[in-house]
Amino acid sequence: MLIMKILREQLSPFDIQLRSVERQLDFSEAGRAVTRFLANRNRRLFSMSTENALITLLREGVSVQESSVDSKRDLEDCLRSACNDFIEHTSSTLLGPIGGFVDQCKNVAGSTSSSADALARAPFTNGVVVKGVFASALQYLDGELENVSKQMNLYLENAATQGILLKPVVRKVTRSLEEAKRFIGEVSQGEDNGWDLEVRSDVLKSIEEYEAKVKIASSKK
Repeated sequence: MLIMKILREQLSPFDIQLRSVERQLDFSEAGRAVTRFLANRNRRLFSMSTENALITLLREGVSVQESSVDSKRDLEDCLRSACNDFIEHTSSTLLGPIGGFVDQCKNVAGSTSSSADALARAPFTNGVVVKGVFASALQYLDGELENVSKQMNLYLENAATQGILLKPVVRKVTRSLEEAKRFIGEVSQGEDNGWDLEVRSDVLKSIEEYEAKVKIASSKK
């Protein structure tokens, strides 16, 4: 992705179209043309006109196929795909175990008719377990943010470009945290399955701290 990004930045000031036309010989009809050539007993091999059998064989058996190649568009498509991969990978890395927690909640919520009860009783929504998930994610977040920053600074000098790439990452992380908060609100209403007011408060504070750290790190770009 980074190599393509650099190439794009180098080409953009020149507004180069990078279009070409490729021509290829198509022999798909050659077999039938040869069959007709051999079946024609009245073929004229030495005629100087367009009725010459060899000319007819070439005309019917071989054609030229043209195709337009837009290298700039291909570069844009590759760059878009690479950026999407970067966004998915980075947001997944920053979320850590929180992403897995949200996915588990979604799977249970969409798999049973009594999803609310099933979700509230699920082992992974136990208050102590959830608190541990967010504590673990927070523990490694600073290191992951620093690693992302180092990698981007290494290959992308333009701070504006870094900011553009990080915005959708922040949106995905924020959206996942909002989903986590919603699921936690559903399973922590009472004091069952390891939940109480203190555990709920600690988890929600962790979510707020997590979101704030990600936004602060991205705002420095």
